[in-house]
Amino acid sequence: MSRRTLHFICGIAVLFASILYAHVFHHVFFVERQEWNAAFLAGLIISALAGVFCFIGAYLLLSGGRPQTPQ
Repeated sequence: MSRRTLHFICGIAVLFASILYAHVFHHVFFVERQEWNAAFLAGLIISALAGVFCFIGAYLLLSGGRPQTPQ
């Protein structure tokens, strides 16, 4: 298996994991109404940052870490 194929497969896996993570994030923090205290807000912020980094990781894996140049 080539390195490019492996990067593509890993990128798709991270993208699906990120989508699942966002779905769970939505249900835990917004559907299941919790009391909004300091610990809850800290978890919300840390989880949101982790989700953003997951999407960035998926992009870097799918693009090979190179900026896209129009042809």
